[in-house]
Amino acid sequence: PHHVQNDHVPSGAKVLFEILRYGAFTYNLSYLLYPYYSVNLCMEANMSQLVFVFAFSLVMTLLPTARAQQPVPVLGAGASFPSLVYSAWSFAYNKERGQEVRYASTGSGDGIKQMSDRTVDFGATDTPLNESELKNTKLIQFPTMAGGIVPVVNLKGVGNGVLKLTGAVLVDLFSGDIKNWDDGRIASLNPGLVLPKTRVVRVARQDASGSTAILTEYLGMQSPAWASTVGKGRQVKWKGEIMLVNGNDGVSEAVKATPGAIGYVSFDRVLRDGLNAVSLRNKSGQFVNPSEAAFQVTVKASSISKSEALTASLIDLNGVGVWPIVDLTYILLDAAPKSSVRASASAKFFYWAFLKGDGLIKGTGFAALPTEVQALVVRRLGEIKPQDGKPVNITRLPASGLVAGWIDVIEFGPSASNLRGEVH
Repeated sequence: PHHVQNDHVPSGAKVLFEILRYGAFTYNLSYLLYPYYSVNLCMEANMSQLVFVFAFSLVMTLLPTARAQQPVPVLGAGASFPSLVYSAWSFAYNKERGQEVRYASTGSGDGIKQMSDRTVDFGATDTPLNESELKNTKLIQFPTMAGGIVPVVNLKGVGNGVLKLTGAVLVDLFSGDIKNWDDGRIASLNPGLVLPKTRVVRVARQDASGSTAILTEYLGMQSPAWASTVGKGRQVKWKGEIMLVNGNDGVSEAVKATPGAIGYVSFDRVLRDGLNAVSLRNKSGQFVNPSEAAFQVTVKASSISKSEALTASLIDLNGVGVWPIVDLTYILLDAAPKSSVRASASAKFFYWAFLKGDGLIKGTGFAALPTEVQALVVRRLGEIKPQDGKPVNITRLPASGLVAGWIDVIEFGPSASNLRGEVH
């Protein structure tokens, strides 16, 4: 509605409004939601409806409930790129809902394998499966957030964001063509910076990694020679002698322990581990330091909001403030699970995360998805069709439609932070 005041609308309400607008539920309730949260409450809201919702919620909350046995933990595995965020979500969800979620940071390749083999309830990957792969494995896929792949270095006297590099020079570094850090190609980009005569030590991922796939795709876009030799993928054959380690944390530890090292990690590791990121020149010719704000700019410059498949490339996009190596990270769920109970447990976790809004993302080193994309993700959860014929229940209480939607809005609204973006 045109009268909505964005600053007064909680994030959970905005996401639910978009869910309703995009048809995630069968009820056409969007005309109810925003008047409730608007500053025009007294003028716009139907108070009898609000009184009913509050009364019903209170009764349901106070009713004695039989405590069943402790719920079986939800198991997830895969990408190390977003693992710290998923672990933080899991802790908060268990504290709030009493449902344990265990996530193992094993790499995107393993996440795809374990989900395809149905040894976990959800898999995580930084490189999305294509339509054919999803069909063959009977999985559904959706993004959860966006983050940056960041080259990091260990050079004496060179702090975070100080060293300037271009895509072409980054190719020369990771291909092994630049042997020492005082090379003229680096020096010409950094006049006045004293570069050590230290040998370049390349650190890369040994495991099947979505981060490697994103980085190598970017390097291939900068150099046809790289694209035709090393190529791109979760695992590639690196040229020459290179230090191979497992996981984002393995790269972080190796870079910190090795003078002259260069590696690549997710931005949250830069923040957590005090790593020294490089300043990278983007397609617009601007040197940019990695940041949550830069990732948000990149997401807005992408086509994700227009993608029916909910996938989009965020690599080397054009625009002021864009970080050149940004990735969407994805979740894989069983499209036709045997049990609606197990499927609901996983779906509820991600439904909860999206209704919480960007309050769960801010400060993590990642960028939240646009509100309308989050709503489409929740709609995709409705595509899960359990084999036992029962629907997937993503609400907290055993209710559906109007009541369930309002219960979750009442619960999430007051404590969630505002989502950015326009309300249409």
